[in-house]
Amino acid sequence: MSSMEQKSRTYHSDEESKSIPEAVKKEILKLNLQINSFNTNDLVTQLQKCHLSTDGKPDILRKRLKNHYRNKKLATHNILSIRKLFPYYVIMDFEATCTENNPYDYPHEIIEFPAVLVNTEKMMISDHFQSYVKPVINSKLSEFCIKLTGITQEMVDNAGEFPDVLEQFEAWLKHHKLGTRNKYVVVTDGPWDMRRFLFGQCKISGIPFPHFGKKWVNIAKLFSSSYKCKRMRLQLMLERLGLEFEGRPHCGLDDATNIARVLLQMINDGISIEPNEEIHNNPHWHAKIKIPNNKSINKISNDNFQDIESKNKEVPIMDQHTKNNIATLSLP
Repeated sequence: MSSMEQKSRTYHSDEESKSIPEAVKKEILKLNLQINSFNTNDLVTQLQKCHLSTDGKPDILRKRLKNHYRNKKLATHNILSIRKLFPYYVIMDFEATCTENNPYDYPHEIIEFPAVLVNTEKMMISDHFQSYVKPVINSKLSEFCIKLTGITQEMVDNAGEFPDVLEQFEAWLKHHKLGTRNKYVVVTDGPWDMRRFLFGQCKISGIPFPHFGKKWVNIAKLFSSSYKCKRMRLQLMLERLGLEFEGRPHCGLDDATNIARVLLQMINDGISIEPNEEIHNNPHWHAKIKIPNNKSINKISNDNFQDIESKNKEVPIMDQHTKNNIATLSLP
């Protein structure tokens, strides 16, 4: 099956719901109410009978079982259950320069550029990309940054600058025919990688913002809405799914790999994975971040950030070294 065929087969959802007869919807609702009454032991027993994973917290198990019986019920009525899935997902989690107390206008520069490729047909991680990046504004890493990320001064001193690394990454995308023959979308843990780090870095480097970063899947937001739980950091999402973090936190490649593990489990649980955030141009708002020699560059603002799911929204904001302490800013 070609990637285009796979996309056409899996791309739909709202229309599917509209096509379900009311009688079938009532049957599904009755099943859901029954599943809501199950305790943890009941959920595990039913999941085992269905040969489904029993890993995760009770709310995860309940969602998994509901999706299974919903699809089974639709099948008995010859209704095709169609999910929104891309053939490929590219998970990205940048590491950037930081200090222990970043000022508001601190110019974060990307120092690790990782990406993990997930193939949804094979349901596996099929490749990864990783490169360190030499910062040009704050060329000497803070001790805090070194301790947080595990990235040493020698690593960045021996690395290429961002435009060269971006070119290598785009060659990697081209090698996998991503964006040409194979459809894909970027996945991140929150809005900060695209909205703050990539956008700001492109301004610092004086290069156009890449097309691949204009829309993405915020997996933290999708996880919250799919499993009906509060927004949570990566380690807690893994824990809720019955998984443990593998590797070193704040190693960009390890973080991206663990995000991929969450993504794969969500797909297994029957969840549609589609873009839910994007960057758009807004000429009416300008913020500045200070850089040496009295120069300044435009920095992306909240008005440049569009939540695809809702116009009346709350957007989490976060510094590089405080990813565990999420605040929210209500937008007009």
